Amino acid sequence: MLSGCTTPVSSPVSTKTDFLIPITAAPTNVYYQGKFVWHDLLTPDIAASRKFYSELFNWTFEQQGRYTVILNKGQRIGGMLEVKPEAGKKAEALWLAYMSVPDVDLASDYLEDQGGKIIKGPLDMQNRGRGALVSDPLGAQFLLLHSLDGDPADREPAVGSWLWNELWSNQPQNSFIFYQDLGLYDSLTAQSDYLILENKGQWRAGIRHVPEDDFKVRWVASVRVKDPALLTNIVKKLGGKVWVRPGEALQDTGANIAVISDNLGAFLILHRWQPEDKDPLTEEQ
Repeated sequence: MLSGCTTPVSSPVSTKTDFLIPITAAPTNVYYQGKFVWHDLLTPDIAASRKFYSELFNWTFEQQGRYTVILNKGQRIGGMLEVKPEAGKKAEALWLAYMSVPDVDLASDYLEDQGGKIIKGPLDMQNRGRGALVSDPLGAQFLLLHSLDGDPADREPAVGSWLWNELWSNQPQNSFIFYQDLGLYDSLTAQSDYLILENKGQWRAGIRHVPEDDFKVRWVASVRVKDPALLTNIVKKLGGKVWVRPGEALQDTGANIAVISDNLGAFLILHRWQPEDKDPLTEEQ
C-alpha cells in the first residue's frame, strides 16, 4: 500500500508496492471517472480480520506476501494490509475506498487547492497504477487511482460483494461541491438528507447528511447481503458492533440496511438489494 498513514492506523509502512495485485482479473483499458473501483482494509490484526469476514460473508483469502487478497465466490474484490497504530493510539481498522480519476497528479493538485490533504503520493504502485492516499477538506480518507489496466466493468454485484459507497458528512452541500469536480458528478436528491452522485447516467456514490457537528466525516462502503437482520446477530457473536438495525433508519430503504463496525472498528453497511429496486445500482462499485 502507499502507506499506513490514516487517522486510526497511522504508522507508515514501506512504500514498496510490488506485493499489490491489479484491480481487474484481465485488462479492460476502460476508465470510469468517479467510480469506486477497489477496497482495502487497513487492519492492526490480519488474523482477527480474516476470521471476522470469513465467518460473516464466507469470504476466502489468498496471501501475496504482506498483502491479503479478498475473494467472494472466487472473485477478487479487495485486500487487507496489516499496519501498526501510532504509539498511544487505539488500534482500529479502516476500509479504504479507491476512486478512479483520469490523472492522479491533477486530481491531487485540485484536492489541495480545495483544502484537502495529501497523506502519501502521488506515486506509482506496481501492478496497480498511479495513486495517492488523501483526505477531503472535511477529513474523509480515500485513495485516488488511475489503474494500470483499466477499471472493473459495470455489472450487477454478487451477494457478498461491494454494492455502494456513501460519504457521511455534516456538511453535505460543501462535500458535494468538492466531489462534483473531482468525479464529474451530477447530483440527484433521493431524500432530504441524501444526495446521489451520478456520472454519465450511472449512480456512483451517495452523500448522507449526519448532522452532529463533532462527527468524523468518512466514506463507508456497503456490501450486498441477503438478510441484514440475520447477519447483525452474527456480527455481535464475532465481536463487532451493530449501530443501526434494519428498520431503525428513517429513509425508505431502512428495512433493508444495517450499519455495523467489525471486530476492530471498521464501519460497513449491510444492504439487501435486488436489481428491480433501482436500475442505476446494477453495477459493481
